[in-house]
Amino acid sequence: MNIKKTVCIILSAMTVTCACASCGKKEDSDKGGDKAKTETVENIDVKAIADQLKSDISYEDSLIEFDADKIEKIMGVSPDAYKSAKVYASSTGATPEEIACFEANKDMTEAIEGSLTIRLANQKSTFTDYKPEQAPKLDDAVLIVKGDYVFYCVSGDSAKAKEIIG
Repeated sequence: MNIKKTVCIILSAMTVTCACASCGKKEDSDKGGDKAKTETVENIDVKAIADQLKSDISYEDSLIEFDADKIEKIMGVSPDAYKSAKVYASSTGATPEEIACFEANKDMTEAIEGSLTIRLANQKSTFTDYKPEQAPKLDDAVLIVKGDYVFYCVSGDSAKAKEIIG
């Protein structure tokens, strides 16, 4: 009996130790393939990039600029998440064409990227049924993270958008 108790206590202690170790914070910041997300990028004018995406790419619909309230309501990005932003979207809603460029506040890049990923998924769901001929634009949407900057563009020319963003 005494040996069974000892084995049970040892196994219990090992289980608790393993559970605590798996819940600990990992200090190693290497994320393998995510190196592009952690690169240091300085002094990008997100408003100028958004304007260039709007002027240098042809859009079927006219694009209107969103204010901070619309950015939060429609794109799902809180004003607390970014230092600077410029967002354009289809004025009629007849196309999924959108431009969103953000300079994120500290540690908010992933939150912005997540919001834009959700926006893209919602747009795909909507346009697959509503206007399936617009779906290829969403399939080729550009979502790029460079340091503290997040760029999103839905257009008919994703190659040009990538070139502009760099």
